[in-house]
Amino acid sequence: MKTSVAVVLSTAFIALGASAFPTFKRSTPTGPNGEPYIPGKWFDRFFMIVGENMDIWDVESQSTFANLWKDAPNGRVLANYYGVTHPSQPNYFDHIAATTFGWNSDSVVNITGSESFSIVDLLEEKGISWAGYAEDYPITQGCYIPYAPECANGTQVPHSYVRKHFPFVSFETIYTNETRCNKLYNANMFWKHLEEGVLPQFVYFIPNLLNDGHDTNASYFANYIEKTWIDTFHYNDYFNAGALNYISLDESGNTTGFNTVPGDNNNHIYAALWGSAVTNRNTYDKYDFTRYNHSSITATLEMNWWGKTGLLGRNDTYAPVFALPYDGTD
Repeated sequence: MKTSVAVVLSTAFIALGASAFPTFKRSTPTGPNGEPYIPGKWFDRFFMIVGENMDIWDVESQSTFANLWKDAPNGRVLANYYGVTHPSQPNYFDHIAATTFGWNSDSVVNITGSESFSIVDLLEEKGISWAGYAEDYPITQGCYIPYAPECANGTQVPHSYVRKHFPFVSFETIYTNETRCNKLYNANMFWKHLEEGVLPQFVYFIPNLLNDGHDTNASYFANYIEKTWIDTFHYNDYFNAGALNYISLDESGNTTGFNTVPGDNNNHIYAALWGSAVTNRNTYDKYDFTRYNHSSITATLEMNWWGKTGLLGRNDTYAPVFALPYDGTD
């Protein structure tokens, strides 16, 4: 378990009917390079971790995921959340750019010119720190351009990192900028930054192909989350303080006849939120049935730090913002 942190914040509990949901004091932490946090409306840090290619029922049937949003501090399930397309890669583009660019392949592509404008540009303009962390990333820090790490004989290292799941290295405004490249890390650096209490304000974490369920299954993904993350998710005060934490998948498991095959449910996937940014008045607030999708990530970041959506001029203009103090109107 990864539990040690340099900064520990006190917690307070408030009674809400028959339940009690913890709230956390917000502090004035810094990012990895000493960047001061820019306060947001609801949260000062956004953390996201993404699994792969599983239908919502396969994931929710795992006790780890069925209980995560129930047991995590201020947890909530986004019960009507959807991926935006198949296959995987365009969903990852949507995470940071609020669009798939019309791309429908996992093959290497470079997003260039004005199209490569992303949430990274907005964050940096406001002085908000960010970083991407990937398991089995072949270098400690920087832009690794190849599709995947290779064995000595030139074959792909099995079950490891792949570029299609790490969107930053496909964006020209990032891979041509050394400063930005140096905000991409091997996942070992996440645990170091967590222990030192210097996580950036936008944290994007990608497991390897085994741990994210891509080359395994929902049970394997659940076991990985349980053994590696749950202690941090539930009990790490620094991780949860002033934070909105997010876990989801890129897409559903049924990729044949998208939107037509019974069981695909239009790319319906598991998603949950937790952390001090989520305000639950009672148990019923732990269920949100608003129809969200991946563009809701950028829309929520925009509303939190800029007070409006649509700054990328794409699907962030229309995607619903995560209801953090949930109004229960959907």
